[in-house]
Amino acid sequence: MATRQELRDLAFLRLKEAEALFEAELFDGCAYLCGYAVELALKARVCATLGVDEYPRRMERTFKTHDFDELKLLAGMEYEFLTARPGLLSNWSIASEWKPEQRYDAQGTCDRARAEKVLNAVRSKPDGVLECISLHW
Repeated sequence: MATRQELRDLAFLRLKEAEALFEAELFDGCAYLCGYAVELALKARVCATLGVDEYPRRMERTFKTHDFDELKLLAGMEYEFLTARPGLLSNWSIASEWKPEQRYDAQGTCDRARAEKVLNAVRSKPDGVLECISLHW
């Protein structure tokens, strides 16, 4: 599995790719990759919380997940978003709607406004989801 640093780098790469897809008006892909940026960031944060350099392969049922609520718990962030500033809480609620099954959604499922909302929820500063996760990874 990937190292903590690789996960961090990939999170930012997926965000950059999402931004490029948005500019190319490929909104479904933009929203989809935003979700992976958050997932990768949460997995890097799990590594930091557990004090390990590589995302755990052991206990595969526990760690092989795409579920943001499970990853948030594993990352030690369960209460971080509950007690967050209103902007961060709003951004988390937008970003956490992502599911990996979106890859099967028909073209045009996500319009420009929705993609922009998801993208901004992930990348905004100081209340973006990626910003919050990266504070302690």
